[in-house]
Amino acid sequence: MMATALAVLGGCAATKQEVSDNLGNRFLGKSVDALVSEFGPPANSFRMSSGETAYVWQLSAETNINTNSGVGTAQTNHCKVNVVSSPSGVVTKLTTEDSNRAGGSGPIGSFVNVGSICAKHLGMRRQI
Repeated sequence: MMATALAVLGGCAATKQEVSDNLGNRFLGKSVDALVSEFGPPANSFRMSSGETAYVWQLSAETNINTNSGVGTAQTNHCKVNVVSSPSGVVTKLTTEDSNRAGGSGPIGSFVNVGSICAKHLGMRRQI
């Protein structure tokens, strides 16, 4: 019953794949300057030996802290956009790195998709 409730509540947020597809459709083939205009300067960049440049945008990070009887755990969820551009600055590859609210690797995250942190940050809704 809890899994069903989480699935229903999370059904509105886009999945990681939907976010990646949406951003790819918007930015692939365009100048990396379009990403800078949208998200600001990248958190990191690296010039590869091929002449291409890899960029990382850290769009959002949330840390959740849970405590119970003096014992606690902390988990940071994040949204990153990874881009590779040609030597002339044209986006040739775009992927997202996203940890979702259910943790993605835990038992709940294995069965329930509650949407991505990237979707939440970017305001993307699930495609039906």
